[in-house]
Amino acid sequence: MVSMAQLRDLDVAAWQTGADEWRARYTNLLSTVTYLHEDLDPRVSAGAWTGPAGDAAIAHLRGVINGLEIDALECQAVSLVLSGLTHAFRISQNSLRSALGAARLDDFPVTGDGLVQLPDTSMARHDPEFAESARVQRDRLQKLVQQAVDAATLADRKAYEMLDHLSQQTFQTDAGAALNEDVGMASKLEVDLIAATVPDGGPDEVAAWWAGLPPEDQQTLRMAVPWALENLPGIPADVRSALHGGGSYDRAAASKWAIDHWNDAEASYDIFENNCTNFVSATLAEAGMKEQGGYWSDDSWWEGPQTGNRWLDLHGGSRSASWAQAFQSYEFWRAHGTEVTAEQAQPGDIIYWETPAADGGPGDVHHSAMVTAVVDGDLRYTQHNIDQVNASLGARAPIGALGGGHDVVHVVRPESDG
Repeated sequence: MVSMAQLRDLDVAAWQTGADEWRARYTNLLSTVTYLHEDLDPRVSAGAWTGPAGDAAIAHLRGVINGLEIDALECQAVSLVLSGLTHAFRISQNSLRSALGAARLDDFPVTGDGLVQLPDTSMARHDPEFAESARVQRDRLQKLVQQAVDAATLADRKAYEMLDHLSQQTFQTDAGAALNEDVGMASKLEVDLIAATVPDGGPDEVAAWWAGLPPEDQQTLRMAVPWALENLPGIPADVRSALHGGGSYDRAAASKWAIDHWNDAEASYDIFENNCTNFVSATLAEAGMKEQGGYWSDDSWWEGPQTGNRWLDLHGGSRSASWAQAFQSYEFWRAHGTEVTAEQAQPGDIIYWETPAADGGPGDVHHSAMVTAVVDGDLRYTQHNIDQVNASLGARAPIGALGGGHDVVHVVRPESDG
């Protein structure tokens, strides 16, 4: 368990340094893998080595490449866990220090083990009204102190468990498993650790907690876990409004719904073999996006009545093309929204992948997902086929490029007409 004194005096910057060092290892290894995969392997495979000895050498080279790729991914997973731990420690520490500062300002002593005590003053001893007010304030400060310590303790435990798991992946031989499982779990955990710093309290405690955080912590929370703030009593109305967005479409609720339903493939709405865009549309609809256009309109986005029979719902023309097909979805929401850069992306946006055409013309927009978090500028997306929650675009895109895939990523911010 993390103690109050440990959290108060923790050198958070050292944890950030650790995360940066593991990320640098990932970057260096990935650079080596890229060179071997894109430069050396093609030249060797083109005939530089021939015969049985050459075949064996090529197989060995590819084994080395695969091993280095796995090592890079495991380093990235460690860096994501340490980054999440750094955020959780920083937010918890700033919350704790804010509470301790308020206690000091109002003469509430705090013991070494984190117990907030009543002021030892004549007014506190002899004025019943003041004494009652002091007890209320003491309880509020105590909750803030305890919540900060509890959040840091939880983050410490969860990160330890994940790092212990990663330490046992020394003999991992499957790059796909390293990416989809280890990096996937680490990316999800980073967001979860940030979410765990949001307190569970009344409006007064929450307002005091939020006001005590520096702007950078507030921005981290807004971008990483907007759904944890939007309906929290005590969060300023302007912040909650910004998290919601304009119109009927609730951007924070979209992130939450997608996260809650990322792997329930048996749900009635998940009926297509390639269900990525249908999942995106279901997310938008569940978050309040109103259907647009009509059955006979080419410029429309809608889902008709569902029978519950998968075959009929799949073949009955019960959805617009923009509802279930990636390219048409991209075209529709680009016309009924705004395409933004990856650096401008926010939770509630839609992300699309396009394979460029060889002749420079329109490419193949073949996949879509929901942006459900942004951490340190890295987009986290949630999708079906394959099911992923808060997957890291920054971690996955370079690995995808190794297989010859150089997809262009588009981010579109849908706008509600209602």
